[in-house]
Amino acid sequence: MKKASAKRIPKEILDLIREQLARTGFHESVGTGRWSFIHGLQKAVKEFVKSTPSLDPQLSLAYPQGPSEDLLRRAFNLKSPPGATQSLRNLLALFATQNQFDWNNLIHAKFTDKFKALLDGEGDEAEAEPEAAKGIGADNVDSFAAKIANVLFEKLSKKELDIIKEQIDDEQARSSDDMIDGLYVPSLNDPSKPEFPPRPFYEPRFPASNTFRIDVPGFTNVWLKDESTNPTGTHKARMAWEVLIKSKRYNIKEVSIISSGSAAAAIQHFFNLYKVNTKLKVLLDNRISATIKESLRQMGCEVYETDLGARSLTGKEIKELTNNKEGIDITYREILDRFNDNYYDWLSYEVLNENPAYCFVPFGTGDLFVNILIIAEREFNNSIYKHDPRFLGDIKKINACNFLGATTHDASSRLDKLFSYYLPSLDDYQFYINSLIQNERIGNLSGILDVDENFVEEALEIARKQSIRCEPSGIAGLALLLQMRDEVPKDEKILIINTGSTIYPGKV
Repeated sequence: MKKASAKRIPKEILDLIREQLARTGFHESVGTGRWSFIHGLQKAVKEFVKSTPSLDPQLSLAYPQGPSEDLLRRAFNLKSPPGATQSLRNLLALFATQNQFDWNNLIHAKFTDKFKALLDGEGDEAEAEPEAAKGIGADNVDSFAAKIANVLFEKLSKKELDIIKEQIDDEQARSSDDMIDGLYVPSLNDPSKPEFPPRPFYEPRFPASNTFRIDVPGFTNVWLKDESTNPTGTHKARMAWEVLIKSKRYNIKEVSIISSGSAAAAIQHFFNLYKVNTKLKVLLDNRISATIKESLRQMGCEVYETDLGARSLTGKEIKELTNNKEGIDITYREILDRFNDNYYDWLSYEVLNENPAYCFVPFGTGDLFVNILIIAEREFNNSIYKHDPRFLGDIKKINACNFLGATTHDASSRLDKLFSYYLPSLDDYQFYINSLIQNERIGNLSGILDVDENFVEEALEIARKQSIRCEPSGIAGLALLLQMRDEVPKDEKILIINTGSTIYPGKV
């Protein structure tokens, strides 16, 4: 990851920004101190982003709520480390000139001789967003996820960008009680009106899956969050429900995804159940079992194959390999879940409400693991204002909880659903985890660890004895606990997430 190259904003450009602020009227609600305009500026820039349809889409993605006051203070050298990144400089320049000049063009137009040294060159374009780099602040969760999305941003099609823009608009207008083309979503975050598993085919509840104590030799306080009771048998059903909602909301004709079976089966299950016309185009590794391929075809998926180990694929390439001409690719999540907090937000709250000291989570794409961390950080920030009504936990215990992702880098591992040849966002995930640890948002043992194969069978045997339905990948968290048995206190509350085992049509 390239280090962010923050630059100072000189007084002359600050004066232009303040002049535009005065025109907006937001300056009138603030005090008289020299820097009291910061609060009003944050509101004014937020309104500018919201009300400027022609704004650079990348800036709309990175700053959907405008820059935080913390970032603005850094931009004007009021807080360490000082300076503003290229994206923030461009946003502020566009604000000051009513969307006429970005940073470089503003300098060329008004300050060519004086500030030539502050021009951005080509090498500056890959810089990281400051909120994500620091990992802390009221807006950091959104900015971290926006940065993850930007890993693939330049590869997105016009159709995909249009969907993201629609989501930005919808987030401003959507009510909590929503009917989407016959699909009823009772609540965005009201635990008394849960949305999953969805009506009319299931009975929604919160929590949607059970958590219960299990026996693990050597430990006295181990609990299992059992996602195997979900439709299609895994936690992927929760993600599939969100994909269904957004496919109907934005009238998406085709959806491509790389899958090892579970995600594709869950999405197609809901597409069939609600009779949507969206075509699911699944790209499988050519080494995957013939049984999974045939099961997905029987469900209605369009199945395509390639050697996923040959190279890392972009969304555009995935669409080409699946003959997707009118739709989007959701393999890397960022199009339908811009802030990495939506696919598993209800599940994340169910997990955090257990107040574990150690939480073991299977880590394949990282979607669930990162979602839990984002929600945990958000609730830390919300404690200053107001917690989400779904949060019933103790934020102090969450700050001390060690979150462990169980994964594998072995292509021949029994944890086949956790293996990925390429994961574009992995370095950013690691960076984010480290920032949370450094700022005491989560326990200092948190991380993503490889599971030794020697512990997989032992975990499966413990599960079998207690009638827990799972597959090796689903119970990988228990295998990692067994691997770490000498490092984890025996009487602390330990939560294992069992992500389940896929139920294909005609199989139990």
